[in-house]
Amino acid sequence: MTNEEISKKCKEYGLYNHTINDDGTVDIDGDVSLELLELTELPVRFRIVTGDFHCCENSLTDLEGCPDVVSGYFSAA
Repeated sequence: MTNEEISKKCKEYGLYNHTINDDGTVDIDGDVSLELLELTELPVRFRIVTGDFHCCENSLTDLEGCPDVVSGYFSAA
């Protein structure tokens, strides 16, 4: 995925305070809320989230793409 495609995906999911890293991962300054979206996979690969990360109530088959670091609460149940 190109940086432009990654940025478009971020905006589509309301992730405006994002930085795209050289390896294609995304850092988010703030919270990520991807709840109740019927996702089977995460829309981008996250690296650092400075707030909470919520991706529960979806149909995720694995946690691939979840952030390496979450400064707040992590919820994926």
